[in-house]
Amino acid sequence: MIDKIRSLFGKEKRFSVESYLKKLSINRQDLIREISDVDLDSPVNAYLTLAILLREKGEYYRSLKILERLKKENLSEDEKKLVVLNLALVYRAAGFIDRAEESLKEGIELYPGESFFYYELAQLKKASGKLQEAVELLEKAVNLKEDFRDDLVHTKLYLANSYIDSGRTDKAFRVIRKLELQFPVPLYYYVLSKLLYSVGEREKGYSVALKGIRLSPKKAAPFISVVEQFDTLSGDKLDQLVEESELSPPAVSRAVKFWIEKGETGKAIALLKRFWEGGKFDPELFEIYVKVLWESGRRKKVAEEIMALLSRLKERRKMYKCESCGFRTNTFDWICPKCRAWETLEIECEV
Repeated sequence: MIDKIRSLFGKEKRFSVESYLKKLSINRQDLIREISDVDLDSPVNAYLTLAILLREKGEYYRSLKILERLKKENLSEDEKKLVVLNLALVYRAAGFIDRAEESLKEGIELYPGESFFYYELAQLKKASGKLQEAVELLEKAVNLKEDFRDDLVHTKLYLANSYIDSGRTDKAFRVIRKLELQFPVPLYYYVLSKLLYSVGEREKGYSVALKGIRLSPKKAAPFISVVEQFDTLSGDKLDQLVEESELSPPAVSRAVKFWIEKGETGKAIALLKRFWEGGKFDPELFEIYVKVLWESGRRKKVAEEIMALLSRLKERRKMYKCESCGFRTNTFDWICPKCRAWETLEIECEV
């Protein structure tokens, strides 16, 4: 609230070209220790800035040519560190994964005290499914810089989830037990619920799933899928899931479909009415609502009004938006594909 008030009443900040180039020319410098201020008069930093700008534009070949040529120059330690770092980033962006890995390993060899090289190499390992190696690298990164702890926790949870899927629940339990959570994480409850269900602890698994839904109602869908996969979804359980999720679309959708399958269209309509009265909207649920009303023989006028509303909303579709960077996608994941922020994707309906 304070930040919002400041933004409304505070003076507009003016950024100089110099300050902009200074930030740009040392890409991700905030993660690198002991780097001196950038000398904007230095040709090296000018070329480095140009290489980063070219990478941002997708001109990877030109960016790589500049960086590879810079690397052959007589550079200071700080300059060489930045060149090696940005070479790895451009190689990865261009799809040259092997070269990116070589560059990051070179960075680790030259600068073993820099956390960023371990972190970026962990991202490559994670993308290729080598989660155990990613965890080991992130642990080294965290020992050097605490900023990466959040990523380490989530990667360990992904590792535990992979163990569950492969039937190695003993290893999953070991990962979970050693986990050091500094604050509640929905993904933790998702993995723990799945793990408990996998070893036959149905009541505990369901209880943990409910905790996860209470913690993050908008992310109810993954928890419902776990309960549905390992448990029997009864009317009572679905009612509880709906209430705990604060009438979130995934929970309401599953409950409505359940009541329709049971022939209880009255309960389905009543639940949908509660959903609309709460000021919420979901295209999929609206379509179900129309269908149920039509099949139950409601008045033609009512059906026409609903169909008219549906026509106006025809172009709307369900999207997930990252609260951190604004990226939009039509598929849910625990991590934003663009900015790599964890648990920031939220459902939105966009015209």
